Amino acid sequence: MPNGTVNSFPPIVARLTRHLPLLPLERLISEVANRVASQHPEFFDRLDEYAKKSFVIVPTDLDWIACLSFHNEKVQLRLSRSLESFANRDVTVTAPFFSLVSLLDGEEDGDALFFSRDLTIEGDTEAVLALRNALDDAEIDFVHECSAIAGPLSQPLEAGGKRLIALLKKSPLMRGKQEEGATAPMMDGMPGPYPT
Repeated sequence: MPNGTVNSFPPIVARLTRHLPLLPLERLISEVANRVASQHPEFFDRLDEYAKKSFVIVPTDLDWIACLSFHNEKVQLRLSRSLESFANRDVTVTAPFFSLVSLLDGEEDGDALFFSRDLTIEGDTEAVLALRNALDDAEIDFVHECSAIAGPLSQPLEAGGKRLIALLKKSPLMRGKQEEGATAPMMDGMPGPYPT
Protein backbone atom coordinates (compact mmCIF):
# COMPACT_ATOMS: atom_id res chain seq x y z
CA MET A 1 0.00 0.00 0.00
CA PRO A 2 1.53 3.31 -0.98
CA ASN A 3 2.40 5.75 1.74
CA GLY A 4 -0.38 8.20 2.57
CA THR A 5 -3.35 6.21 1.19
CA VAL A 6 -4.71 5.05 4.55
CA ASN A 7 -8.01 6.68 5.46
CA SER A 8 -8.12 8.65 8.70
CA PHE A 9 -10.88 10.56 10.43
CA PRO A 10 -10.41 14.34 10.23
CA PRO A 11 -9.13 15.97 13.47
CA ILE A 12 -12.61 17.32 14.28
CA VAL A 13 -13.79 13.77 15.07
CA ALA A 14 -11.26 13.45 17.89
CA ARG A 15 -12.18 16.92 19.15
CA LEU A 16 -15.90 16.11 19.15
CA THR A 17 -15.39 12.87 21.10
CA ARG A 18 -12.88 14.28 23.57
CA HIS A 19 -15.44 14.92 26.29
CA LEU A 20 -17.59 11.81 25.82
CA PRO A 21 -17.44 9.25 28.65
CA LEU A 22 -15.28 6.22 27.87
CA LEU A 23 -17.04 3.75 30.17
CA PRO A 24 -19.99 2.90 27.84
CA LEU A 25 -17.59 2.34 24.93
CA GLU A 26 -15.31 0.25 27.15
CA ARG A 27 -18.24 -1.95 28.18
CA LEU A 28 -19.41 -2.38 24.58
CA ILE A 29 -15.97 -3.37 23.30
CA SER A 30 -15.43 -5.68 26.29
CA GLU A 31 -18.74 -7.45 25.64
CA VAL A 32 -17.92 -7.94 21.97
CA ALA A 33 -14.36 -9.10 22.74
CA ASN A 34 -15.52 -11.66 25.30
CA ARG A 35 -18.27 -12.88 22.99
CA VAL A 36 -15.65 -13.52 20.31
CA ALA A 37 -13.34 -15.15 22.86
CA SER A 38 -16.06 -17.55 24.01
CA GLN A 39 -16.64 -18.64 20.41
CA HIS A 40 -12.92 -19.07 19.71
CA PRO A 41 -11.30 -20.69 22.77
CA GLU A 42 -8.41 -21.77 20.54
CA PHE A 43 -7.46 -18.09 20.40
CA PHE A 44 -5.90 -18.35 23.86
CA ASP A 45 -4.06 -21.55 22.99
CA ARG A 46 -2.64 -19.80 19.95
CA LEU A 47 -1.48 -16.86 22.06
CA ASP A 48 0.18 -19.31 24.45
CA GLU A 49 2.69 -17.54 26.76
CA TYR A 50 1.96 -14.17 25.14
CA ALA A 51 -1.53 -14.15 26.67
CA LYS A 52 0.17 -12.68 29.75
CA LYS A 53 1.27 -9.60 27.81
CA SER A 54 -0.53 -6.25 27.74
CA PHE A 55 -1.28 -4.78 24.31
CA VAL A 56 -2.00 -1.06 23.92
CA ILE A 57 -3.88 -0.10 20.75
CA VAL A 58 -3.66 3.54 19.64
CA PRO A 59 -6.10 4.73 16.93
CA THR A 60 -4.19 7.81 15.74
CA ASP A 61 -7.28 9.62 14.52
CA LEU A 62 -9.43 9.18 17.65
CA ASP A 63 -9.19 10.55 21.18
CA TRP A 64 -8.87 7.30 23.13
CA ILE A 65 -6.56 4.33 23.41
CA ALA A 66 -7.21 0.77 24.54
CA CYS A 67 -5.23 -1.69 26.63
CA LEU A 68 -5.93 -5.40 26.12
CA SER A 69 -4.80 -8.21 28.35
CA PHE A 70 -5.95 -11.81 28.62
CA HIS A 71 -6.66 -13.73 31.84
CA ASN A 72 -8.49 -17.03 32.41
CA GLU A 73 -9.73 -17.06 28.80
CA LYS A 74 -11.29 -13.63 29.21
CA VAL A 75 -10.38 -10.36 27.53
CA GLN A 76 -9.62 -7.53 29.94
CA LEU A 77 -10.03 -4.14 28.30
CA ARG A 78 -9.47 -0.62 29.61
CA LEU A 79 -9.80 2.67 27.75
CA SER A 80 -7.98 5.89 28.50
CA ARG A 81 -6.99 9.16 26.90
CA SER A 82 -3.41 8.93 28.14
CA LEU A 83 -0.61 6.49 27.35
CA GLU A 84 0.67 7.15 30.85
CA SER A 85 -2.30 5.14 32.15
CA PHE A 86 -0.63 2.04 30.72
CA ALA A 87 2.97 2.57 31.78
CA ASN A 88 3.62 -1.18 32.12
CA ARG A 89 2.47 -2.08 28.61
CA ASP A 90 4.41 -4.72 26.70
CA VAL A 91 3.32 -3.69 23.20
CA THR A 92 2.02 -0.51 21.55
CA VAL A 93 0.31 -0.77 18.14
CA THR A 94 -0.51 2.50 16.42
CA ALA A 95 -2.56 3.07 13.24
CA PRO A 96 -5.67 4.91 12.02
CA PHE A 97 -8.93 3.38 13.29
CA PHE A 98 -10.10 1.87 10.01
CA SER A 99 -6.70 0.27 9.44
CA LEU A 100 -6.93 -1.37 12.86
CA VAL A 101 -10.43 -2.66 12.05
CA SER A 102 -9.27 -3.92 8.65
CA LEU A 103 -6.33 -5.70 10.29
CA LEU A 104 -8.75 -7.35 12.70
CA ASP A 105 -10.97 -8.44 9.81
CA GLY A 106 -8.00 -9.64 7.78
CA GLU A 107 -8.72 -7.13 4.99
CA GLU A 108 -5.44 -5.24 5.37
CA ASP A 109 -1.91 -6.56 5.01
CA GLY A 110 -0.13 -5.70 8.24
CA ASP A 111 3.29 -5.94 6.60
CA ALA A 112 2.30 -3.42 3.92
CA LEU A 113 0.94 -1.01 6.53
CA PHE A 114 4.09 -1.40 8.60
CA PHE A 115 6.48 -0.75 5.72
CA SER A 116 4.43 2.23 4.54
CA ARG A 117 4.70 3.61 8.11
CA ASP A 118 0.91 3.71 8.48
CA LEU A 119 1.28 1.14 11.26
CA THR A 120 3.88 1.35 14.01
CA ILE A 121 4.75 -1.27 16.61
CA GLU A 122 6.76 -0.70 19.77
CA GLY A 123 7.75 -3.31 22.33
CA ASP A 124 7.61 -7.09 22.12
CA THR A 125 7.29 -7.84 18.39
CA GLU A 126 7.01 -11.59 19.01
CA ALA A 127 3.92 -10.93 21.13
CA VAL A 128 2.43 -8.87 18.27
CA LEU A 129 3.06 -11.72 15.81
CA ALA A 130 1.41 -14.20 18.20
CA LEU A 131 -1.62 -11.91 18.53
CA ARG A 132 -1.82 -11.39 14.79
CA ASN A 133 -1.69 -15.15 14.13
CA ALA A 134 -4.33 -15.81 16.79
CA LEU A 135 -6.63 -13.18 15.25
CA ASP A 136 -6.05 -14.51 11.72
CA ASP A 137 -7.02 -18.01 12.84
CA ALA A 138 -10.16 -16.70 14.55
CA GLU A 139 -11.32 -14.99 11.30
CA ILE A 140 -13.12 -12.21 13.16
CA ASP A 141 -15.67 -10.03 11.38
CA PHE A 142 -15.61 -6.84 13.47
CA VAL A 143 -18.95 -5.38 12.33
CA HIS A 144 -20.71 -8.75 12.55
CA GLU A 145 -19.48 -9.32 16.10
CA CYS A 146 -20.46 -5.81 17.22
CA SER A 147 -23.91 -6.17 15.64
CA ALA A 148 -24.56 -9.61 17.13
CA ILE A 149 -25.16 -8.19 20.61
CA ALA A 150 -28.27 -6.40 19.26
CA GLY A 151 -30.20 -9.69 19.07
CA PRO A 152 -33.06 -9.59 16.51
CA LEU A 153 -31.78 -6.30 15.11
CA SER A 154 -28.32 -7.70 14.43
CA GLN A 155 -28.76 -8.36 10.69
CA PRO A 156 -30.02 -4.89 9.67
CA LEU A 157 -27.48 -3.31 12.04
CA GLU A 158 -24.65 -5.32 10.47
CA ALA A 159 -25.74 -4.45 6.92
CA GLY A 160 -26.06 -0.76 7.82
CA GLY A 161 -22.73 -0.75 9.63
CA LYS A 162 -20.89 -2.26 6.68
CA ARG A 163 -22.51 0.21 4.28
CA LEU A 164 -21.58 3.11 6.55
CA ILE A 165 -17.95 1.99 6.80
CA ALA A 166 -17.73 1.59 3.01
CA LEU A 167 -19.16 5.10 2.54
CA LEU A 168 -16.83 6.61 5.12
CA LYS A 169 -13.78 5.02 3.50
CA LYS A 170 -14.72 6.68 0.19
CA SER A 171 -15.81 9.96 1.72
CA PRO A 172 -13.88 13.16 0.90
CA LEU A 173 -14.07 13.90 4.64
CA MET A 174 -11.58 11.11 5.21
CA ARG A 175 -7.99 11.99 4.47
CA GLY A 176 -4.69 10.27 3.82
CA LYS A 177 -1.98 9.96 6.44
CA GLN A 178 -0.78 13.28 7.79
CA GLU A 179 2.47 14.63 6.57
CA GLU A 180 5.38 14.70 9.00
CA GLY A 181 4.91 17.62 11.40
CA ALA A 182 1.27 18.21 10.50
CA THR A 183 -1.24 18.99 13.21
CA ALA A 184 -2.65 15.86 14.89
CA PRO A 185 -5.08 15.23 17.75
CA MET A 186 -3.56 15.77 21.18
CA MET A 187 -3.69 13.29 24.05
CA ASP A 188 -2.30 13.58 27.55
CA GLY A 189 1.31 12.54 27.30
CA MET A 190 0.95 12.03 23.54
CA PRO A 191 1.68 15.20 21.53
CA GLY A 192 0.71 14.66 17.89
CA PRO A 193 1.76 13.16 15.66
CA TYR A 194 2.01 10.24 18.07
CA PRO A 195 3.19 7.94 19.50
CA THR A 196 6.80 8.77 20.27
